[in-house]
Amino acid sequence: MTILYLIRHSLKNRSYGICDTNDSFQIRNEKMVLSCEGEKLALKLSKHKELQNIDEVWTSNYVRAIETAKYICANNNKNLNISSSFDERYYGMWNNAVDKEAFWINQFLEPNLKNLNGESQKDVQLRVDQKIKEILNNQKNKKIAIICHNACILFYLLKYCELIKAEINKKLTIKFKDKILIENNIMKSPSIMKLEFDNDKLIDISYIEIE
Repeated sequence: MTILYLIRHSLKNRSYGICDTNDSFQIRNEKMVLSCEGEKLALKLSKHKELQNIDEVWTSNYVRAIETAKYICANNNKNLNISSSFDERYYGMWNNAVDKEAFWINQFLEPNLKNLNGESQKDVQLRVDQKIKEILNNQKNKKIAIICHNACILFYLLKYCELIKAEINKKLTIKFKDKILIENNIMKSPSIMKLEFDNDKLIDISYIEIE
């Protein structure tokens, strides 16, 4: 049995004032750091019983994911592997007429919806799936932690799960077989989706919140 932990990064810092740079929205998003509370929660996350004796750690290229992963790496004495395959979805160029909240929900309802130069649900699912297949092939019967992002994780899970509901205020309900994983919510920061594989076959998914 191979265990894959898809982990949403810890709480990011939202207290920004003046940002006197030439960075694009995308670059600013990638550079977002954890808040002080987020650092404390990341440390607590790393001590969770499920994240002991991890064989390999992967993260997206985003700073908040890397900052979350460093505690898991330190606790398990592992190197940090980084792959842009686990990056958050690229929003691309916004049309000023687009309601961003509605777009967020509609990407769950419409798998091919995307902005100009952006990514759809299917685009994200494909890149994540390809990388996970590679990891599963190389790490059979191991425990792997992947620290990334809410939409990135949930888009991937929709390959296996049923979307019951997606409404404004980011109220999602997602089911795997007869098990409700998320109900009227999103993944908390941080939290864990535990996936159990028998070779390439997904056997079970469990959602674990960090209390």
